[in-house]
Amino acid sequence: MANLLRDVYSYGELQILSEGKSGCGPMKVRGRFQKANLKNQNGRIYDNKILRREVDNLQKMISERRLVGELDHPTDEVVHLTNASHLITGLHMEGDEVVGEAEVLNTPAGKVLKELLSAGVKVGISSRGVGGLSFNEERDAYMVDENLRLITWDMVSDPSCQDAFPGLMEGVISENRQKIDEGVDHARAERVYIHALSKHLNKK
Repeated sequence: MANLLRDVYSYGELQILSEGKSGCGPMKVRGRFQKANLKNQNGRIYDNKILRREVDNLQKMISERRLVGELDHPTDEVVHLTNASHLITGLHMEGDEVVGEAEVLNTPAGKVLKELLSAGVKVGISSRGVGGLSFNEERDAYMVDENLRLITWDMVSDPSCQDAFPGLMEGVISENRQKIDEGVDHARAERVYIHALSKHLNKK
């Protein structure tokens, strides 16, 4: 069974490479997007070999400038261009870490993201993918299966794993129902905030 997976591994660690001021191109950022062989707060572990394979598989989309991400917590595997905030322009492995670079888009969501980053708000990077999970008793964690397919990395505002902020949102598991409901409530509140901020920025 394939679940929608989302996990955060980099919180507040985005490095702004360029500010994207008038006439100087878009704001560009760089940071750790994900990490292998680490049990995250969702109790999942990604194997280095699987992550490396997925990074390689996404290179064509990157070269064609098609790997876009959203602002906030998408609830499905479809990348909604109406909420696109950034374009991922680089992705590679450094040991167990997935390191990426992105351009902030001049879209409503992108303008909100740029304003947040310019103000020093700690924004997280959340991986999004689909795949199966197998529980490993020895490691007391769910191992992400070989059928993983990474979709993109989104920008979010709440961490979901050790020293990080990217994400994998899986199917509903009954014992995690309360946590999932709390997450939905938080996501709704977050969307209201982002919508209000976007309207405010569009008035400028």
